[in-house]
Amino acid sequence: MVFTTDCAPAPFFSFGWDKKNRIGQKKTKGRCDMEDKLQLIRKIAPDLTEEMIKRYRVLKTVRLLQPCGRRMVVLALGMTERTVRSEIERFSVQKLVQVSKTGMVVTEEGLEVLEGLDTVFSIMTGLSVLEEKLALLLGVKRVLIAQGDADVSERSRKEMGQLAMRHLLEKTNEKSCIAITGGSSMEDLVLAAPEMSKPMAKMVVPARGSIGRRMELQADTLAVQLAEKLQAEYRLLHLPDNLSETALEEMKKQPEIFETIQEMDRANILLLGVGNALDMAEKRRLDEEIMANLVKQDAIAEACGYYFNRSGEVLYRTRSIAIDFDQISKMDEVIVVAGGEKKAESILAVSKSIPSGIFITDEGAAMKMLRVLEA
Repeated sequence: MVFTTDCAPAPFFSFGWDKKNRIGQKKTKGRCDMEDKLQLIRKIAPDLTEEMIKRYRVLKTVRLLQPCGRRMVVLALGMTERTVRSEIERFSVQKLVQVSKTGMVVTEEGLEVLEGLDTVFSIMTGLSVLEEKLALLLGVKRVLIAQGDADVSERSRKEMGQLAMRHLLEKTNEKSCIAITGGSSMEDLVLAAPEMSKPMAKMVVPARGSIGRRMELQADTLAVQLAEKLQAEYRLLHLPDNLSETALEEMKKQPEIFETIQEMDRANILLLGVGNALDMAEKRRLDEEIMANLVKQDAIAEACGYYFNRSGEVLYRTRSIAIDFDQISKMDEVIVVAGGEKKAESILAVSKSIPSGIFITDEGAAMKMLRVLEA
């Protein structure tokens, strides 16, 4: 779906009349010029633009799933095997894709093509307009959208992780302290992180205590993995949810826990996942009375131990050590990653508490959010 736009600078960019503002205006004007030219190309050669989009999607999907076979690409895109085979053969001849017994991978030249055309194809597919429209309606700083629906597509989940990691690398530096929550979206982000040859952050810490039975999705585990990839130090927080108030206060006095809490207070970048309130309450094994209250109050979202209703009001906070939402407004960057149509209303609820956030989502969630907002 392609939306129309007058290409005016979005109101959430408010830098004042300084050099940065003028540069931003030039970029916006340049993008508008590109949009106008692409619309002309569509008029004179609609078949050509659709063919370009198809080939770009095939190449990008190989990049997201590599190393992979043709069958994986066929399933991810819903194209015929004949179409995918034809495009892969063409890419192989052009040295954009390398095919071997272990699977297909995109070459360095192929990566250059993808990166160079990223903005063009975002405009051609209508995603750039959708991103601006959704950011305006949500009242947040920026929205980045992956193709597809993460509820049914591994490709979409991986693309969200790559979009989030790309933005993180643009914003972090050797002095940054990054806090990360747990969950599958955060796992995809960490998996997308490249192995850096020099420090890209000073410290990585979990944004909350660890929960659940899957170690690979816990905040502690992901903090360690991200720190190793970014050549940063890390601290751990081995604390379950719902400790008694006395036990929690005693744990805070432990030197290792106290040191981690101090580093959490210094965090200037937050990587935040969003979950469905009742699903997360069950995973955290909240008692029946609390669960009943959440149901009664129409809890829809959970993030970092906070439970929200549809209006974005906090209904309940778990008794654990975690990043305080009051602290979020003071951070340099808050990157929220969540996708899939099923999470659309949860993302909407959390967005009300994070107007300065960068929201990474997918088409499935984005289109559902638009329907809700415009209803």
